[in-house]
Amino acid sequence: MIEVYSVESELKTVETEMNKEMQFNSSTLDDLLNLPMNNLDRYMSPALVLSVSCMTGKISKTILSLATVFQYVFLAHHIHKLITDEDMSEHSRQFPVLTGDFMFGQTLKKVCQEDIFPYAGQFVKLIKTINEGILMRWRYKNKRIPFQEYNMILGNERASLTALAVKLSAKLSGIPQTYIDKLENFGYCIGMAWAASEEPACASILQENLSRAEENLAQIRDYLPIKPLQELMEFLYAEIERNKKAGTGVLQ
Repeated sequence: MIEVYSVESELKTVETEMNKEMQFNSSTLDDLLNLPMNNLDRYMSPALVLSVSCMTGKISKTILSLATVFQYVFLAHHIHKLITDEDMSEHSRQFPVLTGDFMFGQTLKKVCQEDIFPYAGQFVKLIKTINEGILMRWRYKNKRIPFQEYNMILGNERASLTALAVKLSAKLSGIPQTYIDKLENFGYCIGMAWAASEEPACASILQENLSRAEENLAQIRDYLPIKPLQELMEFLYAEIERNKKAGTGVLQ
């Protein structure tokens, strides 16, 4: 189980709520997805939302809903990325398409809640940005992706999501605007590092963004209780190392 102690019980609440919302007959979220997912896939997006809010000392129902929204967005794109041209029949394509679309439907339902709805436009922009990253990746199908393009793709596909997760959590938690930019940048670096850990060609991007995330924490440590974010960093390091040993990471 995830070891981000400040928000562990709330992460379980998010997972339980999603299982309730996702039931088809007796199916749970895991039954429906049937995806190979590591702990970063399962927990990183909601953990970012919860950890930022935890710095204020209280995690509200709105924050729990926000954490769920970001996990739905992550899962929708994670599932849609399963669709490839290779070795996929029309039937095998239908499942990830329909399941991913259902995740987007759940996202819309959650975003329509009163406390989150003012940020609906930002979620629309986020989904557009992620799709732009996916399209960029498709343009380089069967080609070597230039290093600079890799930065843009990872930024669009993953870091845009984690940056917005941190930004909105900070806003809804009442963190002063003075610190929100630093926190948003922290979230962006976390997303870049997380995404780069999955790409064999991106070891330098991984290390650079881990360092930048640490620098952002150092700049706010005298003004905010950053322990929850430090725990999140420890979780990220541990899971990247775990995935590396399992043959799915690139940490060096």
